[in-house]
Amino acid sequence: MVAGLMLAGLAFGAESPDEACTVSDIQPEMIDLDKPRDQLARQSNLVIPPGAKIGSIRIIQRPIFDTSDPKQDNFLYHALNTLNTPTWESALRSQLVFVEGDIYSPGLLEESERVLRQREYLTAAWVGVTRLCGDEVEVSVLARDTWTLLPTLGITRSGGDNTTNAGISDPNFLGSGKSLGISYTKDPDRSETSVFVDDPNVIGSHWQTGFSYDDRSDGRGRSAYLERPFFSERTNWRFGLAGVDDVREESRYVGAQAIADYRRSREYFSIDGGWRLAERNERQLRLLAGYRYEAFGFQPLPDQPALDVLPDDRTLSYPWIGFDYRQNRFREMTNLTRLQRVEDVRDGFLWRTELGYSGSGLGATEDRVVLNMSFQDSLLATETNYASYGLSQSGTYRLDQDRVENLLGTLSLEYFHGGSVRWTGWYTSLAFTAARNLTADQQLLIGGENGLRGYPSEYQQGDRRVLWTLERRYFPDWHPFKLFRMGGVVFVDAGRAWFADGQSNGPDGGVLRDVGVGLRLASSRVEVQRMLHFDLAFPLDGDGSIDALQVLLRGRSRF
Repeated sequence: MVAGLMLAGLAFGAESPDEACTVSDIQPEMIDLDKPRDQLARQSNLVIPPGAKIGSIRIIQRPIFDTSDPKQDNFLYHALNTLNTPTWESALRSQLVFVEGDIYSPGLLEESERVLRQREYLTAAWVGVTRLCGDEVEVSVLARDTWTLLPTLGITRSGGDNTTNAGISDPNFLGSGKSLGISYTKDPDRSETSVFVDDPNVIGSHWQTGFSYDDRSDGRGRSAYLERPFFSERTNWRFGLAGVDDVREESRYVGAQAIADYRRSREYFSIDGGWRLAERNERQLRLLAGYRYEAFGFQPLPDQPALDVLPDDRTLSYPWIGFDYRQNRFREMTNLTRLQRVEDVRDGFLWRTELGYSGSGLGATEDRVVLNMSFQDSLLATETNYASYGLSQSGTYRLDQDRVENLLGTLSLEYFHGGSVRWTGWYTSLAFTAARNLTADQQLLIGGENGLRGYPSEYQQGDRRVLWTLERRYFPDWHPFKLFRMGGVVFVDAGRAWFADGQSNGPDGGVLRDVGVGLRLASSRVEVQRMLHFDLAFPLDGDGSIDALQVLLRGRSRF
């Protein structure tokens, strides 16, 4: 009897804490990850006291296909779910910027969502408070896997050039979140076999490492890195090591034709660190410092005509110091650069500057001052509009010749309208680039991959370049087989590259224009970070050597 009373008392005591808990009116089971606006749902009925702690973290993983849905209840989708190795819970936890016991802050949850949405092996993610028990909250993390083991066999066409590729890759090897792959690529310049491995969370930590090896018909490529990044806005320090050894053949172009070939070798090493110094009202200042070594070597090819100007070998070896000043404010939008997916855009500024001194005493070929700068900011951010601009500058000042070298500056503007709430939208962009004293291995080009979809690659060259694009975009709410998203575009491009001193810039030296239509195809279950671009572009200018129609078939990460 006494034992029975004791057991009853224990049972009553065990139930009391749950009775004191309040459940959020938004639960993971209510979130449809195929509907972007569902992913923006947030709890509104919980009053979380100041100083509350994160008491528990609940991970909810959904399979690639929801076979409880009659539209997805078929043999193929069942088989793919069975064959897929779910992402390890530890791999998901290592992406979060908070742990159990941390003081609760909405910003921690929002930032973790942003991190998860960037992962190639997840199609969607949601992080929210689902229960409040006294001064502790339960945080639920909802994520859905994507099919990641992907054989590839395809062809890409852009600017009149074809690129073929074949390979296999997996950005979520056995559910670990680690990426590896092997591929073969052949384009007009070279054929290449590549192997790469990347680990974004070494042994469950925030350290990252990776390496790649490229065996080319005209050389080789090797790279490796080890990094502890600023993985969170609240991270106090970073550290990085990186190295590159690259040998390949390069060309100089005139009017889309390669007129001279040479061999280029590049050796690169970098070590750097960073420290968070101050933060106030969403604004954060970081101090950066490091050392870089970069050596370029150039040799003529034995069976090629002699070059009029062979680039001079150059080596830069310099310590540098800089700062990163940013406004950590973001907005969630949809149909901005991707199809029916939540996107995190910076609703604030980001300014980074680096200043270094490359001296002959450190192994450099000459004394230089190195200055790199970038600045970007949003001009407008609402539910239906997003406008931003950016400035960037890079180059060196040679003290022995009292002049700048490889100075490059760009001003760009972008504007999106309508896609967040409607199934149609407008997009326009304008970019102007100016260069000064480019070395012989550097060219400022336009056409094909460098802009102007209706013209061959490298059709014009110069030391000035301007490019304007206007697009009418369509985002139909159509999800065939719960597997694909489709979009359409009608576009106009206009631009020109030219020399300020009047040198010849190509077969047609005037402003170039084109019009066209395109199709966008993105999978919602396989390789979700990429989409297929199929464009038909009609040039309105140019000389008689270009085709009346340019067909472009490319893989891209943006619309």
